Amino acid sequence: MEKENLEELKKKLEAILFCIPEGVSVQNLAHRVNLGFTSTVKNALEALQKDYENRGSSLNLLNEGDTWRLKVKDEFVPVVTEAAEPEFDRAVLETLAYIAWRGGSRQCDVVRVRGNKAYDHIKLLREKGLVEAHRSGLSKWLELTKKFYEYFNMKQGEKLPAPEVKPEEQPAQVPAESIQETPQVQEQAPLNNPDNE
Repeated sequence: MEKENLEELKKKLEAILFCIPEGVSVQNLAHRVNLGFTSTVKNALEALQKDYENRGSSLNLLNEGDTWRLKVKDEFVPVVTEAAEPEFDRAVLETLAYIAWRGGSRQCDVVRVRGNKAYDHIKLLREKGLVEAHRSGLSKWLELTKKFYEYFNMKQGEKLPAPEVKPEEQPAQVPAESIQETPQVQEQAPLNNPDNE
């Protein structure tokens, strides 16, 4: 492919990727730029990825299997946090955090802890490729994917630390000697009982 044509193709691909933050497959990109050869598109994507690396951009071009997407580098996330809309709302992230903290979990346990909305959360997390499900008895076993570890910049299999409880959040300790026994109340017959009349 001529250098001029390659540069033009890279610009088109970059524009498409910018508009679709969840990522696009090579086949979809080839269709959008009217190319029948996915190998040409893949070569252009790899060249564009090198361009991002070489120029020290604040963005990364990630290849996630057959899907390509642009992502802000971790060190620039604080700069854009207020301006950017979150990809997941807080409830979905809490469900994901529960699964991650447990190192995987049965779906029924997640729903028991997080409520019925967890079914929707799990569906979204599976669609995004952060969680996968396998049959486990009457329920499903949910586990984290390679994409989860890449997305959160963690090592594969790395466990989340247990949450720290600040001293002011701990329940107050009451000395045992200050606890008084509550007097027992004798049962009284109900006032409107016909047997008492």
